Amino acid sequence: MKMTGASSMTAWLLAAVLAVARSAQAGPTDTPLPTFSDGKAAVAVYTAFGVIKHSNLETDFMCTNTGTAAVDIGLEVFDETGALRNSVHTGSGAVLNVGVGQTKTIGTGSTAVLHEDAVISTLGPGGNGTNSLSNGSARVVATAKSITCTAMLADKLHAIADPTISSVPPPPFTSLPLTPVP
Repeated sequence: MKMTGASSMTAWLLAAVLAVARSAQAGPTDTPLPTFSDGKAAVAVYTAFGVIKHSNLETDFMCTNTGTAAVDIGLEVFDETGALRNSVHTGSGAVLNVGVGQTKTIGTGSTAVLHEDAVISTLGPGGNGTNSLSNGSARVVATAKSITCTAMLADKLHAIADPTISSVPPPPFTSLPLTPVP
C-alpha cells in the first residue's frame, strides 16, 4: 500500500502527538514516586484536588501513623499545570521517622490557628513560576500505606478567639476530600 503525501503527513503528525503524549509526565498520578532523604522509597497513599496556597489560604494535611512501625510521610504539591512544585527527597514537605500513633501536620504554609510540623514555604521553580497554588493538587506519600490523613483549607492569618472576650468570628476551615490510592 502506497501512502500519498497527505496520508503520510497525517501519519507523521499522529506519531509525533502520541510520542509527546507518552513522554509527558505531570500531576499526582503520572509523576514518579520520590525517595525520602533517608533513602527509603515512597508509596502513594492519597491524592487531593483543590489544593490552595493563595489569598491568605493554606492547605494542611494531618496524617497519623496507624501501623506497627515508624514511617516517613511526605506531601507533594502540583500547580494547575501539573508541575511538581516541591521535593520530598530534599525534605520539603517531609517528616521522617513518624512513630506509631503520632500525628504530623504538613502544610503549604504556616497558619495562625494550626501547628505545622513541616511547611512547604516556597514552591520551587516550574509550572506557573509563582509561589502560589490556585487550582493545585497534591499526593500524600509514605514509606508504608499504614497512615490515615485528613486535609483542610485554612485562613492563615486568623486564630480562634475566646468568644467570651472577643466578637471576632472563628477562621474559616474547609475540608478537602482525599482519595485513597489503591
